[in-house]
Amino acid sequence: MARIPNNELDRLKREVALVRLVESSGIELKKHGKDYLGLCPFHDDKEPSLVISPDKNLWHCLGACNEGGDVIQWVMKRQGVSFRHAVELLKGGDAALSVPATPVKRNTTAKHSMPLAADPDDQKQLAVVIDYYHDTLKQSPDALEYLNSRGLGGAELIDCFKLGYANRTLGYRLPARNRKAGAEVRGQLQRVGILRNTGHEHFSGSLVVPVIDGDGLVTEVYGRKILGKRLRKGTPQHLYLPGAHQGVWNAAALADSEEVILCEALIDAMTFWVNGYRNVTASYGTSGFTEDHLTVFKQANIKRNYSPLSA
Repeated sequence: MARIPNNELDRLKREVALVRLVESSGIELKKHGKDYLGLCPFHDDKEPSLVISPDKNLWHCLGACNEGGDVIQWVMKRQGVSFRHAVELLKGGDAALSVPATPVKRNTTAKHSMPLAADPDDQKQLAVVIDYYHDTLKQSPDALEYLNSRGLGGAELIDCFKLGYANRTLGYRLPARNRKAGAEVRGQLQRVGILRNTGHEHFSGSLVVPVIDGDGLVTEVYGRKILGKRLRKGTPQHLYLPGAHQGVWNAAALADSEEVILCEALIDAMTFWVNGYRNVTASYGTSGFTEDHLTVFKQANIKRNYSPLSA
């Protein structure tokens, strides 16, 4: 296995903001001089003994566990993963993590009362993840700028279709993998397609567009990498959940018109939508017109289909 270059490790240690990384795992930090203090998660801490030094981007526990280190050691300890896995979790276009290591005045991370846990209902678990990605998007300058650059800015689109952003922080909301609860929830998220077998987020670095049916069920998820050509050569730009495509995006709006605009891609369809053409949907690529699309068109009594692909 190839050795991780020292300059890449140095960059992560320098650029990943430890304060925001710690806060993203649900730990409340308070300013204390030049440092930040919080309850250490690695022992039964009654008084704040975790010290974060933003200037050096290091952490140390002054309490019972006496642990400490940099951002990589934090992820290793917090997630129960190897050094290489911790590095992989920190790499990439992560807007919430890859910012200069400077103190933050307030916690801008989405608040969750507890880490994600396994749920007997896969659909409920998928909905929780979509909600998390949705919250993350609203707080991600990079993802919001991507939407603006595509002419898709504005809260109406984001909220109506529950758009999200996968910025690699989902793993910090999961119990440690070396615990039973952590293994169970990771197994479930792999089963529904949110995590890959490697443990990495399937949609990492992507704008996330869920396809939600009339009953509120998530039938498909589309991911579009926001870094575009800046990604490593060969990295897929477009991602979906594993398995056959299911569901039709914006299906409810099609019932209000006998005409429909059918686009090749969801990004194109959303472009029509924000410009006032609400009777629009999309296939899943050039070969992605499914039986679900045909069924919805028949039920809506669609009589005319305009496709930009044929224009």
